[in-house]
Amino acid sequence: MFRTLLVPVDGSDQAIKAIDFAVDLSRRFDDARIMLLCVYRHHSPMEGSLSMVRPLHPSTPDEALTDYAKEIVAKAKAYAHEAGAREVEAYAKRGQPARAIVSFAEEHGCDVIVMGARGSGDIGDFLLGSVSHKVSGLSPVTCILVK
Repeated sequence: MFRTLLVPVDGSDQAIKAIDFAVDLSRRFDDARIMLLCVYRHHSPMEGSLSMVRPLHPSTPDEALTDYAKEIVAKAKAYAHEAGAREVEAYAKRGQPARAIVSFAEEHGCDVIVMGARGSGDIGDFLLGSVSHKVSGLSPVTCILVK
């Protein structure tokens, strides 16, 4: 039934729970492939210029966020392998999180999206609706929200 599972990750405890759930689900479906995705938000040059942090070797906000997203998915991939997953791929992508997750699932033929019910979002998620809520509303594939 499930051949490809998408697990959006953000470094939160909820994301780890989603990985655990996906690894278990993968085993039940002949070691289905697990695709991990970390989405980071694009910052305009104007937003980047407003930063109060001035490191010795400055990078753009997008470069810093890309590096951070790659670090998150690398750690998530290692965790999934340690938990017993056989086929795991990791991706970092820039964009609006909910829409990027849904479009990634469609582009890669994912059968299910497994994600934490709440991630490491800010108060804006509470006021505007969480990413997981948006994904479940937008996605044409099955969504499993893990608590």
